[in-house]
Amino acid sequence: MKFHHLIALFFFYIMTTDAVYAQTWSSVRAEKLYQQAVLEIKATQQAKALKSLEEAVKLNPAHIDAQVQLAKIYMALKRYDQSIATSQLVLRSAPEYEDVYYYIIGSYLSKNRPAEALRYTDMALNRFTTNKDFGIKKLNVLDILKRYQDGDSWAQILLRRFPTDGAVRLSIAGHYEAKADWYRQNKMENLATSYYEKALELAPKNKDLVEKMNNIVTQGGDYDARIAQTNTILNSDSKSYTALYQKLGLLQEANRYAEALEVLRLILRYYPKDKKALGLNSSLRKEAASYYQNTDTYSLYQSILDQNPGDREALDKVIGMAASRGETTQALYWVDRALQRNAGDRVLLRRKMDFEFQLRRYQTAADLAIKLYDANNDKEFRSEALQLVNACGNYYLQQQQPDSAMVYYDAVLGLDARNLSALQGRISSLLAQNNLGLALREVDKAIDYYPSDLDLKLKKAGFLAQAGKIQQAVSLSAELYARYPNNPKIKSLYLEQKLAAANACMLVEEYEEAEVHLRALLAEETDNKEALHYLSNILDLRKRYTEALLIVQQALVSYPGDREFLQKKAAILHNSAQYTAAAQVATALRDEYPYNPKYRTMVQDAWMAAGLGYQKQQLLDSAIYCFDRVLAGNAADSTAHLNKTNLLMTKRRFPEALQSVDVALAQFEYAEPFLLRKVIVLDSMERYVEATKYADTLAKRYDQRKHREYAAFLRSKTMQHAFGLSFLNSTFSGVEDAPAPPAYRIATLYYSRRLSPKISYGAQLLFTGRQTGTGIMGEADLTYKPNKVLYWNAAVGISNNVLLPKYRLAYSLYRQLGKGFEGEVGARLLEVVDVRALSIVAGASKSFDPFMVNARLFAIREQQDFYVAFQAGAKYELTDADLLQANFGLGTSPDDRSRLILLPELGGIMSRSVGAGYRRTINYRTSIGVNGNYISQKVGVTTFRNQYDVLLALQVKF
Repeated sequence: MKFHHLIALFFFYIMTTDAVYAQTWSSVRAEKLYQQAVLEIKATQQAKALKSLEEAVKLNPAHIDAQVQLAKIYMALKRYDQSIATSQLVLRSAPEYEDVYYYIIGSYLSKNRPAEALRYTDMALNRFTTNKDFGIKKLNVLDILKRYQDGDSWAQILLRRFPTDGAVRLSIAGHYEAKADWYRQNKMENLATSYYEKALELAPKNKDLVEKMNNIVTQGGDYDARIAQTNTILNSDSKSYTALYQKLGLLQEANRYAEALEVLRLILRYYPKDKKALGLNSSLRKEAASYYQNTDTYSLYQSILDQNPGDREALDKVIGMAASRGETTQALYWVDRALQRNAGDRVLLRRKMDFEFQLRRYQTAADLAIKLYDANNDKEFRSEALQLVNACGNYYLQQQQPDSAMVYYDAVLGLDARNLSALQGRISSLLAQNNLGLALREVDKAIDYYPSDLDLKLKKAGFLAQAGKIQQAVSLSAELYARYPNNPKIKSLYLEQKLAAANACMLVEEYEEAEVHLRALLAEETDNKEALHYLSNILDLRKRYTEALLIVQQALVSYPGDREFLQKKAAILHNSAQYTAAAQVATALRDEYPYNPKYRTMVQDAWMAAGLGYQKQQLLDSAIYCFDRVLAGNAADSTAHLNKTNLLMTKRRFPEALQSVDVALAQFEYAEPFLLRKVIVLDSMERYVEATKYADTLAKRYDQRKHREYAAFLRSKTMQHAFGLSFLNSTFSGVEDAPAPPAYRIATLYYSRRLSPKISYGAQLLFTGRQTGTGIMGEADLTYKPNKVLYWNAAVGISNNVLLPKYRLAYSLYRQLGKGFEGEVGARLLEVVDVRALSIVAGASKSFDPFMVNARLFAIREQQDFYVAFQAGAKYELTDADLLQANFGLGTSPDDRSRLILLPELGGIMSRSVGAGYRRTINYRTSIGVNGNYISQKVGVTTFRNQYDVLLALQVKF
């Protein structure tokens, strides 16, 4: 195979690699440093990353990404002034860079300069109006500045924008808490309380707010309120040591000694060895005795019960007074004490049920309610009892104990099988146990009881969907929607389940059915975003690109400028092979969001696909334009560089191809495919010296045989000189009894030189000898190539007219005819032993790798005789170094050196010849060849003579 065919094969070799962005050396170095810093940041090597980023910014002050990372690291290292300065530089050139606002605001706050922080927060909100983080940040800064009135106004704006957002609500609660704290510090407890209450509305589980509210109450002068607050604690923990002593102290301060003594009695009961309580047992009684003697009503009734535990009036008074004071535990104590004497008292049992429920002892309360239910004829109580048992079930359900909850719901249903609250509680418990099958049965049972209850039917539709029975769920919701088209809740469920049904169909690849659901949904709600997304995806997947684009256009009417739909439009255009249009949409997205890597990738991919598409269609100029667009977005795209260079080489625009490959090598220094293409381009431009240098570099860096051979081949092209030696031996057979003619040998020395791509010349010196003498002949030849399709060769030779022709003149003009054809016309003039011969030659050759065939026809005028000769040959390149050739001839041509000695004798004789040869080239520099020919010459009517030629040749370039 010829080497230029190997070159053509390399045109389509592609390699991808990572590289850095920029075209100048400084920007390339800056990008490398930035990428290195990114890796160092990931490895938590901040010091190294800081150094790399500072060097990158110094090399390329316009490198925005490096400056942003630098601002972030400065802030992390508490170098706030540098963070602020760097952030300001970024905002001047790229004010749309969102992250940098966080760094500059945080740095100003860390330096205790909230006014400047507020200014940049407002700047951020003007550009990113929907960013809730900046909204929360502004509220916090206003609180730091104690601009609470402005904070109230901004809090209302935030609440309107994000009414359900948990983070926003917590931040507003924090604002109200900060304002309340300020009022409290300035002794305005009423205002403080009102703002604590506002905060609690937004954050009801905030224990700090509750504690602050309690402290206001506790620290006030109202003893009843303070005691009630302590009772709240004791209701949760009746044995609280701290709360008991706190209540004792408050009662003592309020001179309510009877109650104080009762609390002391509880302390001694719970903590019988407490030294403080033992000491107070005497001193407190003495203090009480000095204030009053048995004048407190509650104490009097207690003393009555101590003396007569069966006194019902005293019992009722004590229980009622304890309950009114919030002492639920104390009231329950007296109830339990009374029940010990009369366990079946239904009034006491009912009061015990109430107190147990207040103390959140739901199980005990529920058990009492069940016990009292059957024997009670009061319908109102029966309803209350069922509510209480249901409440117990609800409590356990909230505590994520569905098994316990089921016990109480079942108890309610055992008393009232149609109780809706218990039915719904049982359904919720089954759901908590992930038992959807039983939950559905319970829903059906409930619907049998309450067939017109919409909530139950809606719940059933939801459960069916959860259970994967989406078609049944959709049928039920569709039926409900048909009956109640104006009910927003039903419509919402119907649309939601239509969407869920479509999604379920998509998961099992039932795209036709999914499309039916989605189109039905869009008929009801044309701007349903998810449905538009799903339907466009299905149509795209099924290659119905025109319809998919219509859906996306419909979506963009409802959601103009929506990023997701614009991205989807670009993707559909790309999938439908409308690459240029896809690139335009993606470019618009990238221009609007320049720091989004996804959009940059979309643009690159679209232009790359467009270029490859044009390349397949042989629209090479359009393909080159597309690859240029790829490189404009990413100068380090190796595939685009490679394709562009290949196309320029295909179009034989070698100067541009050389420029392209040089740009690529600036990005990918010494990359094998680009280095190889530079060698090929220089070779094609016949700049062999430069090509050889780069080929040597290629072979040294990538030690492969093909690269070494290519380097040797190019080196041979730089060699202007060639020297050769050949030796021809000819022998003959005898004719009948006549002896054979004597053998002869011709030795030839030759030299050639190429002056330029257009001109070359050479010289030959021939020696031959017989007993009749020694012939010497000198020849010179010149080849000139005026243009790409024409060239000619002229030769002249003179001898001493011994054995060899006295003189020989030759001229041939060659023309390239295209498609591997070449034509030749020429003339030969020579004189041998006073016989002059003039020949006209016409020839043609055809190359079709790895073969070449040629033929020549000679019209020869010799003295008064006219005859023709014909030669044909074929060559076959086994490898770049091995050549086989064969030839066939009729007659004796003026180019046949082996028979020129016999020309006068052979003129006009229709001899036949056949031969073959082999040539081996070593390192494209040294050639060794051998040829053999057999010639049959008709020298009489029936007489033939045979000639045998063997030629050895050696040539060396230098």
